[in-house]
Amino acid sequence: MNSISDYLTVTTPLPQYLPYPRFLLDTDLSHTAKLLYTLLLDRATLSQKNNWMDERGFVYVIFPLSALSKALRCSTMSIKRALRSLEDADLIERRRGRITVPNSIFVKVSTVQKCSPAWNDSILPDGTEMIPSMEQKCSTNQRKKNNLKDNHLIKTTDAHLTFGEYRNVFLTEKEYKQLKADFFGLDSLIEQLSAYIQSTGKRYADHAATLRIWAKRQKTERKSTPGIPDYTFTEGESL
Repeated sequence: MNSISDYLTVTTPLPQYLPYPRFLLDTDLSHTAKLLYTLLLDRATLSQKNNWMDERGFVYVIFPLSALSKALRCSTMSIKRALRSLEDADLIERRRGRITVPNSIFVKVSTVQKCSPAWNDSILPDGTEMIPSMEQKCSTNQRKKNNLKDNHLIKTTDAHLTFGEYRNVFLTEKEYKQLKADFFGLDSLIEQLSAYIQSTGKRYADHAATLRIWAKRQKTERKSTPGIPDYTFTEGESL
């Protein structure tokens, strides 16, 4: 009979795993809430790589209730309770989306050190590694107090921020400021681009360059022909 598992050796590759923060061991959160936070934190690392962030530079994830329920194999009611407990612990922040769009979830990370489990990986003279041990704990009230004070939203610097109603227009802070200085009515143009991308499904390699083209074309058309500008593009201008 073939075994589905094997002993771990120094060369054994580890299976895929979720980032389970050690500070969770020192909280009174339910098992479901801890697993949910771990799942959201894992998804947030993907958002970091893809530059999914709001205008403040804070990373967010979009994870529908049905998908969370399926991933953790529990009811949507259990997911809702776990989300509320994570909000109460100041470990996530939810921003309501539009009717057809799931809420954006901002994952926070604890920066508290004095109440986090202190793990010591010691090695005995004979080379035997000792089991990690937690040196200190803190009360639930102190944990919550410190969370409220010291938890921070995951933030990515030097990356694209999201703009527009549908959060699908990506600009760096420098690009936005430069466009704002060069063109009047930039915010209105961003909203038009956001709606255009959402309705047509088109993708653009560089949103700053696209906005610059739109702004110049709009300026030219205002001088020649009144009315709604033509935002159609020739082959090669969109991806």
